[in-house]
Amino acid sequence: MDKLKRTRILSVFEGSIYNGFFLITQGFIGTGLALQFGSSEPVIALLGVLPTISQFVQLLAPSVLRAFGNRKRAMMVCAAVSRISTAFIPVTLAMGLNRQSFLLVIMALFSLMASLTGNFWVSLMRDVAPKQRSARFFGLRNLIFTITNMLITLFYSFVLDSAPGHSGFLIISILGTVSALASLVILGFHYDPPSEITYGRGLFKVVLNDRRFMPYLRFYAFWTFAIAISSPFFSYHELVNMRLGYSFLSLLNVISSMLSMLFYLLWGRIADRIGSQAVLEFGVFGAFIKTVLWFFVNSNTVYLLYVDMAIGTASWSAINLCLFTTMMDLLDGVDAQSYYALLSFANGGAALVGSLVGGFFAAYLNRFSWQIGNMSFYGIQILFLFTFILRGIAFSLLKKVKTRKERSVSGVIFDSMAVVTNRLAARPRELIDVLVHSGKRRKPPKGGQRNGESN
Repeated sequence: MDKLKRTRILSVFEGSIYNGFFLITQGFIGTGLALQFGSSEPVIALLGVLPTISQFVQLLAPSVLRAFGNRKRAMMVCAAVSRISTAFIPVTLAMGLNRQSFLLVIMALFSLMASLTGNFWVSLMRDVAPKQRSARFFGLRNLIFTITNMLITLFYSFVLDSAPGHSGFLIISILGTVSALASLVILGFHYDPPSEITYGRGLFKVVLNDRRFMPYLRFYAFWTFAIAISSPFFSYHELVNMRLGYSFLSLLNVISSMLSMLFYLLWGRIADRIGSQAVLEFGVFGAFIKTVLWFFVNSNTVYLLYVDMAIGTASWSAINLCLFTTMMDLLDGVDAQSYYALLSFANGGAALVGSLVGGFFAAYLNRFSWQIGNMSFYGIQILFLFTFILRGIAFSLLKKVKTRKERSVSGVIFDSMAVVTNRLAARPRELIDVLVHSGKRRKPPKGGQRNGESN
C-alpha cells in the first residue's frame, strides 16, 4: 500500500477516534457540560463557538511552520499540546473545581492549538486526497464519522442518563481524554508529502487581492457570524426550556446520523459531478429555511423537531462536506497555508463577534416568556428569528462565489424526477401495447366462451 493511500485510511481512523472527545464539547452534550460548570448564557455562547473563534491564531501559522521546518512536525507539536490539555476537564471535575472560568481556559487552550493543527492538516491532506474524486473521498470519510459519532453519542447519552449530573460527565470526560490521546498517536503515522515552505511577507496581500477567493471569504465569515449568534442556544432551549432528556435527544441524533450516511454518499457523488458549490448552496438554503421552525418549537410541538431533523440532516450534511471541498477547489494551485490562515482568522473574528452578540441578547431575552393559548413562547426564540434573516443574507453572498458549478441540485432533482415519471408513464403504454398485440394474435373462438372461462 502506498503512503498516500495509507494516510487517507489513517485520517479516517484518527478523525473518528478524535471525535470521542470533540463530541463532549458540542451540541446538547457540550451544553450539558457547560451547565455542570455553572456557565452563564454568554459563556455558553462563547464555549459553543470557541473552535471557530480560536482560528484567530491562524495568523501565527507561518511563524510556527518556519520554526519547526515542516508541516508534520508543526502539526504534531500543536496536536500534542491540544490533546493533552483535555485531561484537565476530568481532573477539575474530580477535584470539584467545576467553575466556568476553568472550563473556559481549558477549552481555549485546546481550541487554539487544535486550530493550528487544522491548518497544517488541511495543507497536508490537500496533497494526500485524490485529485479527481476529492468530494467522494471526503463524503465517505464523513459517512464513517457519522456512524462512529452516532455510536459514541448513544453511549455517552446512556452514561449521562444512568449516572446523572457530575458522575456522568466525569465518566465521559475521562473517555474523551483517552480518545484524544489515542488519536494523537495515529496522527503521528500520517505521511507528509514533500512540499516547499512558501510562507513569506506579502502573501496575505496576494490573498486579499484574489478576486476569486475574496467572495468566498466574505460568505464564510458572515455565515460563521450568523451561526455563532444562536448555535449553542438550540440545545439550551431543548434542555432548559423544553426539559427534554438526553436519551430523547440522542434518539434524534441517531436518526439524523443514519440519514446523514445516505446523504454524504449522495452529496459526494453529486458534488463531483456538478461542483461542490452547487451542493453547498442547496445546503445553506435548507439551513436558512428550517430556522423559522424554531420560533414554534416548545414542549407542545416536540413533533417539529422531527421536521427540523429531516431538513437539517439533508442541509447540514451538504454544508459540512462542501464548505471544505469548495474551499479546496479555490485553493487549487495556490499557497494553501496562507489562504487557509486568512480564512480562519476572518472566521475567528466573525465567531467571536457573533458569540458575544448572541450571548448578550440570549441573557436578556431569556428573562421573558409568554403564553398564547396552549403555546408557550420564550424570549430566546426571538434570537432564532434573527438568525433566520442572517442566514438568508449569507445565502445571497454565497451566490456571488465563482467555482465550477455546472448546474443546481434542484435541477438534478427535477431531471431525475422527470426521468422516473416518464418511465412510469411509459410502462402502462408498453403494457397496453403488449395486450393489444397479444389479443390480435389470440382471438377467442366464434360462438362465445373461451376455454376455461365462463360468462
